[in-house]
Amino acid sequence: MPGKNIKAFLDANTIISGLLFHGNEATLLELGRIHAIQLVTNRYVMSEVTAVLDREEFSLTPEEITRLTRYIHECLTVTDNPPNELIQKKMGLLDDKKDIPVALGALDPGIDYLVTGDKELLDEKSLPSITTKNLLKQILPESH
Repeated sequence: MPGKNIKAFLDANTIISGLLFHGNEATLLELGRIHAIQLVTNRYVMSEVTAVLDREEFSLTPEEITRLTRYIHECLTVTDNPPNELIQKKMGLLDDKKDIPVALGALDPGIDYLVTGDKELLDEKSLPSITTKNLLKQILPESH
C-alpha cells in the first residue's frame, strides 16, 4: 500500500479531530491502525490529548476516554518526550512555547511529516509540517 514507509508525527489537534469527528483525521488514524502508515506522537502530545478529552464541552465519560485512549494506542506509537535540555535550547524556535516539544518530536530522525492543523507549525519552514488532507493526497491519491 502506498505510504507504508511514511512515518508521520501527529499533533494533538490531529489526534483529537480523528477521535471525535468523521473526516480526514479519522481516516489517517485508521490507516495507522491497519499499519498502512506509521504514526507516532510523544508523551507530551498524549497528555495534551487526554486533557482535551476530559474537557466538559465533550461530555465524555471516563470509560469513553479510556476506550478512545486505547484506540489511539492501536493507531500510533507513543515515544518519550524530547530531553528538557533540548527543549530549553530550542525555546526561540516558535512563538508558542507549548509547541516546542511537538516540533522537536517531529524533528526526530526518520520522521517524514508533522501532521498538524496548527498554523504556526505549518508555517515554520524548518519543520516537515503538512495538513492531514495533503498527506492523505500523497498516501491515497486516487481517493482525493
